[in-house]
Amino acid sequence: MPRSAAAVLGRAAEGCADRLLAARPLIRAEGRMPDGDTPVHYARVACRRLRSDVRTFERLLDKTWARRVRANLKWLVDLLGAARDAEVLRARLRQTGLPVGAFDEALRERAEIAHADLLAGLDSARLPLLIALLREPVFRGRARRPAHDVLPALAARPVGRYEEAVADLTAESPVEQWHEVRILAKRARYALDTAGRRRQAKRLARAQSLLGDHQDAIVAAKAWRTLGPADPETALLLLEREAAAAERARDAFLAAAGDPRSVG
Repeated sequence: MPRSAAAVLGRAAEGCADRLLAARPLIRAEGRMPDGDTPVHYARVACRRLRSDVRTFERLLDKTWARRVRANLKWLVDLLGAARDAEVLRARLRQTGLPVGAFDEALRERAEIAHADLLAGLDSARLPLLIALLREPVFRGRARRPAHDVLPALAARPVGRYEEAVADLTAESPVEQWHEVRILAKRARYALDTAGRRRQAKRLARAQSLLGDHQDAIVAAKAWRTLGPADPETALLLLEREAAAAERARDAFLAAAGDPRSVG
């Protein structure tokens, strides 16, 4: 008997809960996941993916349950995001080979504050509430129908929005527009994967990676401008590197987007 849409989405919610519980002690210990990933990144991806699934497949979910899950996931994603941003920026600095001591010290302080805030959140009553919600999803509508009859049609919507956004994207588009396309790429990829369209999802992963490289360079450049007064000469070198990295990622994405096999 084919799996129902409810079974697929229930497994997604359960998987997010499992990942959060697996990451929590390693976040506290500042360790690593078995695959070498940081637990902050591991937990953040799990939360962002489920947020995307709740948005894409909301017609199959109880409205109250979905609203509560979205609110609690947003709270946790914000905490994880601050900690992850500091991780990424510090790692990016170390790869430059430049004398970046003043920048790293400032980011270390930022990372410590974000880590303390995250630990406080993980120790609060909101995390057990979120886990409990994820363990008992509530469905409606066509959720009991076979997944292959229901999920692909719903997944097609974020894919269509992504394709429309890409069609309007150029090298001269503002960074806000590029960031929006990145968000849409993630939603489309997650939707396709959950709907069982894994070949299409895999093709989108490359596009998402390039968009992520572009966004990382933009975010890093903003951070170096903020911290620049500590070491203006090094800041200028860092900004030049980020501008080049953003341009490479942008051009590679636009080239890939012109390939008809990039999504379909």
